[in-house]
Order: sequence, then structure tokens, then C-alpha cells
Amino acid sequence: MTLTGRHLISINDLSNEEIELVIEIADQMHSALERKEQLHYCDGKELYTIFYEASTRTRSSFETAMHRLGGTVVSHAEAQTTSSVAKGENIADTVRVLEKYADIMVMRHPLDGSTRLAADHSQIPIISGGDGSHEHPTQTLLDLYTIKEEKGNIKGMNVALCGDLRHGRTVHSLAVALARFGAEITCIAPEGFELPDHIRNALKDYKCKLTEYKSLEDVDSEGSLAIHHSKGKERHQEGFMNFLLERLDVLYFTRLQRERFSSREATETDQESYRINKQLLAMSREDAVIMHPLPRINELAYEVDQDKRAAYFRQAGYGVPVRMALIALILGVVQAKPVRGVRTVPGKLPEEIPGVTCSNEHCVTNIEGYATPKFYRDPHDPQALKCYYCDWVNKRIDQ
Repeated sequence: MTLTGRHLISINDLSNEEIELVIEIADQMHSALERKEQLHYCDGKELYTIFYEASTRTRSSFETAMHRLGGTVVSHAEAQTTSSVAKGENIADTVRVLEKYADIMVMRHPLDGSTRLAADHSQIPIISGGDGSHEHPTQTLLDLYTIKEEKGNIKGMNVALCGDLRHGRTVHSLAVALARFGAEITCIAPEGFELPDHIRNALKDYKCKLTEYKSLEDVDSEGSLAIHHSKGKERHQEGFMNFLLERLDVLYFTRLQRERFSSREATETDQESYRINKQLLAMSREDAVIMHPLPRINELAYEVDQDKRAAYFRQAGYGVPVRMALIALILGVVQAKPVRGVRTVPGKLPEEIPGVTCSNEHCVTNIEGYATPKFYRDPHDPQALKCYYCDWVNKRIDQ
């Protein structure tokens, strides 16, 4: 199986062997960039980027990647207001038009499952640049590349995911990929912002060692992080943090995704609940790696930038060679041996269930009227259905 002509919507569209192939080719691209080579893999090829949400790193790195490969780019930012969407055009019609202008497309959209719907209607490969709070698979690829570059391996690493794990699409894809590659995961999230059920269930499927803690929604006057154990038993802050931090190989921070909050969450969550500063850094391992998909708000103190363990700007830089590799493989312009692997999660065979709609109000099937809801059976609960587009776990149904 090759990646040529394939869509990339979920990290589970790639097998482990295919992810390793992307990382291998990204290494080659990285070396070529360091040698300042002029590459011509994509001469005559066009990339179309259409972003309905703001983006700095994802859009810019994809466009830079295509230029570095010798191709050309058409870029459409702020598509929600500057495209025919403002006139009422739907995703399917937009994609059917844009596929006539390019060889490959990258889309970001605020609705969960939107890029999967776009792929259903596209004759050219679609790469998700993030869909709502669902997934961000290419961010995960560069995150895995970063961990391997900085730590030498992924298997056996203890990775802490810190922050808004409910709305943060980057950690949804990353948590599943880490579990698949044999990493341990420690979650530190404010109450109500823990991993969603479908991600937690996926980690169980991969027999991932998962430890979860709750972060209080207040930061003291010195900016220190107050922590409670998930069972509610309080521990002495400094002693507990020493115990926790000395076990962690990677600390992956995310901001609170305020743009995805409900009105209740927006009023109840009025400040960041986690923050790494030089005090916490002093308790971390000397070989720890601090990562963040950016942008940051105030969960990542600027004083951390000067520490050798701060990898987040290097992480952002790795986005170019990783996305170069991905574009080249999907367009079939690099020579790579076919690898074995399964594109979808076992059992993810979508079916239409008459009269059933997805209960996720942000699911694309609830907004785009022509989109037919599809579901697959939840292996953890045969009486529940998971949405094919957004993976939302729906209420029980009669057998």
C-alpha cells in the first residue's frame, strides 16, 4: 500500500509503518533543506490551501513546503468571509470547484468532521489542516518527528499532555498516535477539560498506560501550578510536582481553546489553569523536552524560551520537512517502497441508520443539510454509535 492519491483526515488513516515512512522521508527533506538544495519534486504541481479558521504555522508551513519542493501554491485565507461560503456555498460544491484548480488541497474548517466530508466529494487528495475540535493529523506527524529528533525514540516515552484536552484537536490525534507507538501518557487537565470519551476509549484499545490528574482552575500569585490527584486526594504541591516531573520525558502544553467554549465554559473559566515557569522547570528532568503547538497565551512563561529543553520553536520548524514529505508521498513524486498497513480503525465501517442524527451540535452533518449522517459501532458499547465524521459517541440505541 502506498500513500499516492490518498486523503489524510485522521491519524488513523495511516498505519504505524506509513507514519514511520513519513518520518523517514522528512529526515531526507530536512537534510536537503540544511544543505540548501533546490528541489524539483513538485515541478508543475499546484497546492491549494483553503482555511476557514485563522492559521499561522499550519498554512505557512504547508505553503513553504510546496515551494521548497518546486511546486506552486494558491492560498485562500479567511475563507469563511472571503469565499463564496459568505454567499451560502456548501463544502461539497466548494471542493468540486477547487479540485479543478490544483493537484492537492489542504483544508481547515471549524466544524467537526468537515474535512472528512470534503474528502467524500473530492477527486484530488485532501489533507486536513484541522477540523473543529476533532483532529489535526499533520500536527501529530510533526509532533512525533519532534519527539524522535529530540529524544531518539517514541516507544517507552512518558509524555504529559497538559491543558485543554477536550477541545484541543492537536492532542486528540497525538494521544492516539502515542498510544499506538507504545508511549505512556500522563494527562493534566482542568476539571471539565479532560480527554473526550472516544479518545480515552481509543487509548484503551491500544492498552496505553494512562494516568490522569486534575489541574485546579487557579494559579497562585507566583504563577505556580496547583495540582490535585484524580481521586481527589490533595498532595503537598512541591513534593508532588517533584515526583511527577522527574518521571516525564516530554511535557506537551496547550492553550485553552476559548473559541470552542460553550457560553457556560466561557463564563466559568476565566484564567489559565496550568503554567510552566522557571520554578517548575527547575524540578523537571535535565533531558526533558517542552513542547507546545502554539500559539501560547500565558500557560508558557517567556522565561522558559531560553532553556535548552524548550523545543516548541524547533517543533514549529519541523513542520516544513514533515509536510514536504507528506505532500511528496501523496503526490507520488518520491520513490518509496510500498508499506503494509491498515488505513482505518478496525470496525470503522460506516452505515446509514434511518432517523438517527449525530448528537454533536458541532458535527458537520448537522450544519450541511445534504450530508448524510453515518455511524459505526462502538466496540466498547455495542448499543452506542460513533459518528463516522466526528467520532462522537452517541446515546444508546435499540438493537
